[in-house]
Amino acid sequence: MKSKSVFVVIIGVFLSLLVFLVIYFKPVLPSVINSNLPLTNTGFVDGLKNKVQLLEEKVNRLSQQQTDLNKTLEDFNKYISSHSAQTTPTVMPLIGKSIFDLASIRGSLFTTSSFNYTPMGMYVNIKCPKNCYLWINFYSSAKNLGEPASAQGNINTFGLFLDNADQSIYSQASYPAASASVPVSLNTVVPAVAGVHTVEVRSKTSGGTLQSDSSALQVFAIER
Repeated sequence: MKSKSVFVVIIGVFLSLLVFLVIYFKPVLPSVINSNLPLTNTGFVDGLKNKVQLLEEKVNRLSQQQTDLNKTLEDFNKYISSHSAQTTPTVMPLIGKSIFDLASIRGSLFTTSSFNYTPMGMYVNIKCPKNCYLWINFYSSAKNLGEPASAQGNINTFGLFLDNADQSIYSQASYPAASASVPVSLNTVVPAVAGVHTVEVRSKTSGGTLQSDSSALQVFAIER
């Protein structure tokens, strides 16, 4: 009977000690456990979230830029479509000057072997109600079909003429091999007095045969 009582006392003391240890170390256990958890997954998820957010911001910016571009093109198309019915100059906000007139033409296949400027049918008539600037843009898908006449190659030249007068403004390209193709563009601004003017681009070559498969000429008359 006595030994049984001693055993009960020992068990009681053991249980009391166990309860004490649990109560004493309980606040420490979660921090210990948490400190051993890997943080890699959390950082990876946060990184993905940041990348997704950056992509969304870029998409939004691109979408806004596309919207602005579409609006600009829409405004310009409205101007072109109503151009023939206009009775007063239109002020384009992008340049802050009145556009008095607009003329353009597209050319077809043209060839020449002349060393002198030759008309290629690329001309427009444009009207300035008062002194203006002529904003001129020309393009040709030029090539040269002949064998090179020198190490430099055959040279195709496209020159600007205003009212049949050579303006000494030109653009050219060198073709070091037969049938080589090098597109040519000519972009310039020329002052003009009030009146109707003929803007023309003529061409010549230093050797071989100049060939233009297609070309385009566009001229704006803009307020000075």
